[in-house]
Amino acid sequence: MRKKTLHYLTFSLVSMVSYGQKMFTTTHAGDVMALEYSSYLNLNDVQLDTKSVTIDFTSVLDKPTIGFGMSYTNNSLDFDAYDRFHDYSAFEELHSIELFARYKKALRNNWDVNVTVAPYVSSTFNEAISSDDFILSYAGSFTKTWDKDGLKSSLKIGAGYGSLFGKPNFYPLLSYSKHVNDKLRYEIGMPVTGVFYKLNEQNSFDFKAEPESIYANNTSDFSMTNNEVVYNSELEFKALKLGLGYQFRFDDNWSTHFNMGYLLASELTLSENDNTIYDFDSKESLSLNIGISFNINKK
Repeated sequence: MRKKTLHYLTFSLVSMVSYGQKMFTTTHAGDVMALEYSSYLNLNDVQLDTKSVTIDFTSVLDKPTIGFGMSYTNNSLDFDAYDRFHDYSAFEELHSIELFARYKKALRNNWDVNVTVAPYVSSTFNEAISSDDFILSYAGSFTKTWDKDGLKSSLKIGAGYGSLFGKPNFYPLLSYSKHVNDKLRYEIGMPVTGVFYKLNEQNSFDFKAEPESIYANNTSDFSMTNNEVVYNSELEFKALKLGLGYQFRFDDNWSTHFNMGYLLASELTLSENDNTIYDFDSKESLSLNIGISFNINKK
C-alpha cells in the first residue's frame, strides 16, 4: 500500500497545481497545501492549461477564526491556429499572485459572519508591473446553521467583488446546503450548485455547476490588425462549468482529486477599456483537472 500511495503522490506532484483568485469564494477547504493542473481541450482552436499552487491556513486562531494564505497561478495559452492572422504571443503566459486573509466569528443563534480580503496581481509580466495589474477582491457573508439528528444544513447570504465571473465586478453569495444523510449532501445557490456523495472514508464524488474565469492585464504594446498599437489591454475568459469529480483520500493528511468538466457559454476575448479588440468565439469545451492536497490539521 505504501508503494502504491507513493506512486500516486509522485505522479500528482509532477503534473498538478491549484488555483488562486477565486478559491476563497468557491471552496470550503481550509488548512491545506494544494497543487492542481487543469487543461481546457479546445476553446475554438485555443489550448489553455492552468497550473497553480495554494497554501491556506484558515484556523490559526479559534473563536474567532483568523486565516491567511497565498496562491500562484500560471495560465498558458496556445494561439498557434491564429498566428497566421496576428501575433498573440503577448498573451501566451499569464500569471496571478494572490494573498488572502479570512475572518470568521460566531454570532448568536448559530449565525456566523465571514469576511475575506484577497489582493492579487494578474498580469502577463511582459513589462514592469503597473497599477492596472492589481485587483482587490473581497467578500462578506452571514451563515445560519441548523443541526437535526446530527444532519447539518446551512444558509449563506452575502456578496463579493472580484474576477469570479471574468472582469472584476460585484457578485452575490447566496446558497443553501443540506445533508440528506451521512453520505449525501446537496448545495443550491451562487456561485456553486452541486451534489456531493461520500461513498466511504476514502472515496467521494461530486457533480457541480460553478464559474470558471481568468482576467489578466497586459502592459506591453499589442498591435491590432489595423496596425493600431494598444498599450494597456486585457484578456478575459469566463464560462459556466458542469463537472463530475472524484476524490480519493490516502490517509488523514493526503488526498487527490480528478474532475472532468464541460464548459457552457464560454467567452475568450481581448479588450481595451471595455472595448473588445478580438473575440475568439470560444463557445463550448471539455476540461480535465487533477490535483493533490495535504490537510495540515487532519480535519
